[in-house]
Amino acid sequence: MAGAKETPRQKMIGMMYLVLTALLALNISKEILNGFVKVENGLRQTNQTVQGKARETMLDFEAKYLQDQQKVKPYYDAAQDVEKQADELYDHITQLKANILAVARGQRETVEAGGDLSAFIAQDKLTRRDTVLSIAHFEKKDEYQEITSYLVGGEPSSPKTGAFTATELKEKLEGFRDNLKGVQFTDFVGNNFEVSPGLKASFDQTFKYEKEMEDGKEVLWEAANFFDVPLAAVIPILSKLQIDIANAKSNMMSELIAGIEGKSYKFTNLMPLVVPESNYILRGDSFRADVLLAAFDATNSPNIYVDNSEFNGRDSSLLAYNDKDPLRIEGGLGKIRIATRGMSLGERNYKGLIRFQGPDGSVGDYPFYTPEFTVAEPALVVSPTKMNVFYRGVPNPVEISVPGVSSDKLDVRITGGHSIKPDGDTFIVNPGAGADASIEVTATLPDGSKKSLPGREFRVKRIPDPSPRFAGKSPSDKTITKVLLENAPSVGALMESFDFDVEVRVKRFNVTVTKGGTFVEQSSSSNMVTANMKELFRSVGRGSVVYIEDIVVSMPDGTERALPTMKLKVI
Repeated sequence: MAGAKETPRQKMIGMMYLVLTALLALNISKEILNGFVKVENGLRQTNQTVQGKARETMLDFEAKYLQDQQKVKPYYDAAQDVEKQADELYDHITQLKANILAVARGQRETVEAGGDLSAFIAQDKLTRRDTVLSIAHFEKKDEYQEITSYLVGGEPSSPKTGAFTATELKEKLEGFRDNLKGVQFTDFVGNNFEVSPGLKASFDQTFKYEKEMEDGKEVLWEAANFFDVPLAAVIPILSKLQIDIANAKSNMMSELIAGIEGKSYKFTNLMPLVVPESNYILRGDSFRADVLLAAFDATNSPNIYVDNSEFNGRDSSLLAYNDKDPLRIEGGLGKIRIATRGMSLGERNYKGLIRFQGPDGSVGDYPFYTPEFTVAEPALVVSPTKMNVFYRGVPNPVEISVPGVSSDKLDVRITGGHSIKPDGDTFIVNPGAGADASIEVTATLPDGSKKSLPGREFRVKRIPDPSPRFAGKSPSDKTITKVLLENAPSVGALMESFDFDVEVRVKRFNVTVTKGGTFVEQSSSSNMVTANMKELFRSVGRGSVVYIEDIVVSMPDGTERALPTMKLKVI
């Protein structure tokens, strides 16, 4: 049940908000303003989490309402009313954001005329609600004069009133707070419901808009938050208010649903429960988990079902579990075992249902969702630290993986003027002119946060020199028969003990032979033996020495290289 104590996540959001408002009192640069973009992105993710929690609570309400409409109706009606009020206020702030973006871009007349602002509105894929476009690439993050005029007016001690002003926003927030605190009704058996003192205190603390101290003077909330405040900060401030609304809605719904049967159930066992956000932690990151005291009745075991099909997101419908076998129960606890053999790689989660008979004989259905987990292929990673080499002029395949993180969640970059691009399950590195390279990876973790991993250093080397070939002979050979000499068609080059498939082409070479105690020389402007060379080979006798020299080859990186001379004695 919700109370006055804040969760760690709520404390974090509050701290971010305090830091944000404190920085606004400084003469901050555009670089710091850009930092507020990261704050806004974090608030968006938190908002999605809070909205998902509220949706799950409403799903629970729907299940209970289907089971016993008479019992649940007053609580369900109150929850629907709270949801309606919260959503209307949330959408009002979304519209206010769009108006502010338009005003900052010089479209105040369009805003005041009620014109089309669809260019500033987007659809959030997770919450399926309207939201404003990211300010990441908004060119006027430091704009404040028009925004101040629109929201507050020219006098901070006497803020303007009217639609979509800071004054109206405060009034709506306070009204929402008071409505939440005033929820009360009598249920089907005559029990009176009213909001607990702890939750009322939490609402008072969250929706408190008192004067603030600036430079030793009291300043109204409207002026402290929106007077001479740049766009990059105004949007996160409004996002924080939306999170406050979503949290309040979720906490209120939790208290309502707890009121349905919370006093009816009897529990025989208490057990500490630790629910980690992730079971795979990268070094440098933090282990995060929720710790709670769970109560259950070991003498009244529920039926627990898990849907055997994968799904994405959340749905509001109950599956038919009548044809499914329940989980094995040990000491009141259900045991889940999901085999991953044959399962595709990536993130997975499943949904299920707890069917429990209460003390009054009624059966309640409680949907649940498994935490997301990542299915990865077992892999052996061996890193030869002395052999981290990329070769210039050829595509270098490299496997990059982060245990516990799927490949589509990796942002891979390379330094040193080189390029890297994905190629199926691997990456291809094409080295540039630099002598060193560093591959850097940013992984998106299961909780949505991003983690930059230490880079891996590589040397960039040129391809080794190829070895010349003539009539099947290599530089280590010393003799050649007259038949092989006369029938040799060309001079080639071979990459020995090199794992890459590299094509090397001979561009030119010379032939020198000893004939009658003198040297006779012929040249070829290709890899082919010329007609003059063939005639020269036919004229030499046994004991003559043939030199294949001045061999020049073209390499894959566009350079030319000279290969060693081959000296062959005719036998």
